[in-house]
Amino acid sequence: MAIRQVSVTVPMEGADKGKTFVITRMSAMEADQWGRHCLQAAIASGADIPGLEEDAGLAGLAAVGIGIFGAMDPARMDGLLARLMHCVTVQPDPRNAAVRRPLDESDLEEIPTVGWLQKEAFALHVDFFKGVGPLFSLLSALLHSGTSVPLPDAPISTSDMRW
Repeated sequence: MAIRQVSVTVPMEGADKGKTFVITRMSAMEADQWGRHCLQAAIASGADIPGLEEDAGLAGLAAVGIGIFGAMDPARMDGLLARLMHCVTVQPDPRNAAVRRPLDESDLEEIPTVGWLQKEAFALHVDFFKGVGPLFSLLSALLHSGTSVPLPDAPISTSDMRW
């Protein structure tokens, strides 16, 4: 199965409107490592971010959201965002999707485009976790509380059922 890619076109007014970029998702191993590094950088900042766990990887990053970068030391934030932006290529001619090149700083003329493109790249890497986020939260709560969850095949007595 190929690594997922999305093409995005700048919707905002300004010099970048209509420019097309292709974002390629990191490999699972690289994305998990990047996610853990993001969480570790936020934790090291001392910011109080609810639900933040150092070893949660990309799933933990998805739960916290892109705002996590605001809690980091600027140098670490810049490095992690630069690593994320390595996933972005430019499609200089929208009529020829086969022609792409690495993103260069000069490709972005408007400041809002930078944040928009970072948000799009972040979303590609974490959006698939949003649907299962409540499941992770429930599982985490059960594991931390010590409550045992019956296996699906476990017999249940009728006295345990509430009618």
